[in-house]
Amino acid sequence: MTPSALERCVGDAGLFVEEHWGRAPLLHRGDPGAFAGLLDLGDVDHLVTETLLRMPGFQLVRDGKPLDPSTYTGTIRIGGRPLERTVRPDRVLSAFDGGATIVLQALHRQSGQVARLCRDLELALTHPVQANAYVTPPTARGFAVHHDTHDVFVVQTHGRKAWRVYGPLVELAGPEQPWKEALGDPGQPLLEAELRPGDVLYIPRGFPHDAEARREVSIHVTVGITTTTWVDVWRRAMRRASDHRPFRDALPPGWASDTSPVEGELEVRRKELLDWMEAAIDEEAVRAMARSFWSSRRPVLGGHLTQLGRVGEIEADSPVRRRPGSVFVAEARDGRAAVLLGMREVRMPGFCEAALRFMAERLEPFEAADLPGLDPGSAVVLVRRLVREGALEVTGVAG
Repeated sequence: MTPSALERCVGDAGLFVEEHWGRAPLLHRGDPGAFAGLLDLGDVDHLVTETLLRMPGFQLVRDGKPLDPSTYTGTIRIGGRPLERTVRPDRVLSAFDGGATIVLQALHRQSGQVARLCRDLELALTHPVQANAYVTPPTARGFAVHHDTHDVFVVQTHGRKAWRVYGPLVELAGPEQPWKEALGDPGQPLLEAELRPGDVLYIPRGFPHDAEARREVSIHVTVGITTTTWVDVWRRAMRRASDHRPFRDALPPGWASDTSPVEGELEVRRKELLDWMEAAIDEEAVRAMARSFWSSRRPVLGGHLTQLGRVGEIEADSPVRRRPGSVFVAEARDGRAAVLLGMREVRMPGFCEAALRFMAERLEPFEAADLPGLDPGSAVVLVRRLVREGALEVTGVAG
């Protein structure tokens, strides 16, 4: 059985969640071919020299400090209009030869392989996932010791790189606890390891770390998990606090004076807030956050043009399947059925609900004729619609 994306990153997914998620770093020694095709030196060469990279999707770093973009970008013209801050390959290659690290930011927006890895991890973790890549010349160093405010999987795809991970100076550091040198010396490393192709290092947020390439070019993809926290739940609830009439009362006149009349009201207001929060933060509030998460996922549409060309050929016995990496959440509201496909929602008559739930729960290929509650003609119409939407794909059609 093919391992899942999470298993490729951590090995035993259950053990990872129980012992490491948000708590402790993990070094997973993977098969050298575990991430073959994700990002190699030829892919980087192609992106830098043969595509149109622009700021802020690209960066050069040397000795822990970003280089001035004006030293490696320029302005070109397309259709007579200027396009600023475009990467100049000649200058990038010269800086790389001089020890600068190439940083490909938001790589999941440029690489289908990386996008699929990120989506598979999103489906497993249900937290937003993104990716950057770091291409470091021999013996060079990218960023100095720092901690991230999101969890990361460091996926080594080419060469070797030595890593050090230290104990946290700020536990579970979030966006409000960024790294700063004033935090002090992190002390001796908790973990030291040399990553080789196929290896993955998990670093929870708040754990300081640094790295250095060996005597060869190193490429690693940093997969960042922007965790949804309980703070996010409270903040989402508090955005609705203004709907509660008593909370819109003005503070009494003179509240900021030395003899403030507020103190006598504080206990009443605290109790009122706690009572309101108890009602506002329930399972329905968490489900609303879940729906917000799913509805903000971009569709994964690699190969969709080919699929669109085959829609008219789909019949009741045509094999189809859920598109790998697709969001497919079946719902029923107010007597109607709906399917949430990431940033899109398709609404349908209520009699389609059973068919949608069948597809939501099935990973193996199926035929339109297998859909419950629909006659063959209606089933074909539904399948064709969902292929057009990028939720399903005809099997055996190369993308």
